[in-house]
Amino acid sequence: LEGMAKTMLPNVILLVSLTLLLIPSTKVVDSFIVPLSIRSIVPWQSDKNRLQQQKKNVYYNKKFRFGVHQSSVSNQAEADEGNASIVGKSGEPRDTYDVIVVGSGIGGLSCAAMLALYGYSVAVFESHYAAGGAAHGFQVKDPKTGVFQFDTGPSFFSGLNPNIPAKSSNPLRTVLEAIGERVECTPYTSFGLSLPEGDFIHTSGFGEAGGVLDQVSGTKAVSEWKQLLQNMEPLAGAVAALPTAALRADIGTVVTAAQFLPNFAKGNPFDNFKLTKPFSDIVNTAVSDGFTKNWLDLLCFCLSGLPADGTITAEMAMMMGEFYEPDAIMDCPKGGASAIVDALVRGIKKRGGSIFLKSHVDKIIIEDGRASGIQLKKKKRIIKAKKAVVSNLSVWDLFGSGIVDTAAFPKKVCGRKNGDTSRKIIYASSCGF
Repeated sequence: LEGMAKTMLPNVILLVSLTLLLIPSTKVVDSFIVPLSIRSIVPWQSDKNRLQQQKKNVYYNKKFRFGVHQSSVSNQAEADEGNASIVGKSGEPRDTYDVIVVGSGIGGLSCAAMLALYGYSVAVFESHYAAGGAAHGFQVKDPKTGVFQFDTGPSFFSGLNPNIPAKSSNPLRTVLEAIGERVECTPYTSFGLSLPEGDFIHTSGFGEAGGVLDQVSGTKAVSEWKQLLQNMEPLAGAVAALPTAALRADIGTVVTAAQFLPNFAKGNPFDNFKLTKPFSDIVNTAVSDGFTKNWLDLLCFCLSGLPADGTITAEMAMMMGEFYEPDAIMDCPKGGASAIVDALVRGIKKRGGSIFLKSHVDKIIIEDGRASGIQLKKKKRIIKAKKAVVSNLSVWDLFGSGIVDTAAFPKKVCGRKNGDTSRKIIYASSCGF
């Protein structure tokens, strides 16, 4: 019993730490939902002889360096109208809801969909003319080849394909299955890279002999990569050991999450503490090659918006565990990221939830230490929330927006600067995991 206690104690502490880090997040995202701010990543076939054939289906803009799939939508107005028809006209909002969600990003929509599933009255208020937050796109019309749809936000997805068994560690897939919605996807196993070192084809064999890393940095870098993946294996297993749906913000987590604690005992329990550390700590123990570090910084940035020293290891453990497993498959949602938004919107509306577009929130009302409602910009109308107001804004955007009184929060939270590394680590967990 004493031995079991010593083994399980670190896991209990880890569980509590993960709960504290992850539960406050209102942004439920897939492990590979990433902002494609680096425009050099293009969906591409691995066979170089097929590049010309592939260019018929993928538009590659040399100036801007990003790729898109051809869209059947003829113009932007038509695309906007299509989105509006899915969201629908909900009329005027009621005076009171159980929960109000500010912002219709993927996190806010996921939150609203789950609340509606469990019978709460919920309303989402969005300033933009379309739902989706960063999951938007735009179109470019080429006179010779037609119209192409560009995703400006999330572009990399894994685990969404409804024809492939889901993993319990995939939060977005968990939400979609819970609300009974599918996102049809086209699978692909490779994509093109246009880097300062040259143009390459990325596959799950990136760090193997003959792969991109070998071509750029040689055998030493390949050896370091293999060591890094070996170091990440037990961490990926620890992340997969606890389904995200089992996490709660109250004492109920003892019931929902405790049953999975034995899964952590399969490895060294003290390794689990590494999950809450910056990923750079793991990288620096195995990797010295500059190109490899730059690549890992890019992957971290795509996942969390921060480099390796600001990205929590748990995020990368999940990503590396899928991205570089043999025969890894990426998912391209048919219709782009907006297809995910449409699915979440359907899940909200079919259970009585409402989404109000062009409805800017001027203020989150705080009374007696709790958020009690919102004030809209239009007509300064006040909408009350019986149970909660959920913000889909990032923490730093929320505090800088002026819609909430920062005096209601501890100074140690509101007063931190953007350069605070510990702040980056915690917020990366909230936004990306």
